[in-house]
Amino acid sequence: MPMKLAQIALLAAACGLVPTAAHAGLDIGINIGGPVVVRSSPPPPRHEYMPPRPGPGYVWIGGHWGWHHERWEWNGGRWDYHPGGAWTAGHWEPRGGGYVWIEGSYGAAPAPAAVAYEGEVANSAPPPPEYEAVPVAPGPDFFWIGGHWHWEGRWVWIHGRYQRHPHFHPGASWEAGRWDHRDGRWVWHDGHWR
Repeated sequence: MPMKLAQIALLAAACGLVPTAAHAGLDIGINIGGPVVVRSSPPPPRHEYMPPRPGPGYVWIGGHWGWHHERWEWNGGRWDYHPGGAWTAGHWEPRGGGYVWIEGSYGAAPAPAAVAYEGEVANSAPPPPEYEAVPVAPGPDFFWIGGHWHWEGRWVWIHGRYQRHPHFHPGASWEAGRWDHRDGRWVWHDGHWR
């Protein structure tokens, strides 16, 4: 071991920064120029309530255990707006005598399988739209995306919201989604930007 590195190791041990036999059984995270390696396995995942999707283009990112301040902490799931994206969840991977967190990421959404209907399908008509007071827009490139009924085995109202146009240009707009009656069923068509 070069002299400089040996001096750093001795100083780290003297300051309590390097685990010793006295700390046997203590969960630690080690990070020396690379990912954090946690010496204990993460707890089992928690069961989460997934609230209704806020609207088209939202992807559910499930909760996971994170290593913070030398202990396991639960990071709850959330909806994230990412139209056309498919989410690959992060995970803890066994490595180096411990576990390393591999971040989740977005990829291209898989091509839809051939189906008779596009979008959500319901066997009953959606209720009449609920009244929503539309607040003042936060800026010129924000558009009101009105609320709509969403089918989850029962009808659930998704509240309207303002959304920034991803590629704002003169004449830009939002075309609302709609339920169409077809072959005795109701089929949802997502809204889209123009």
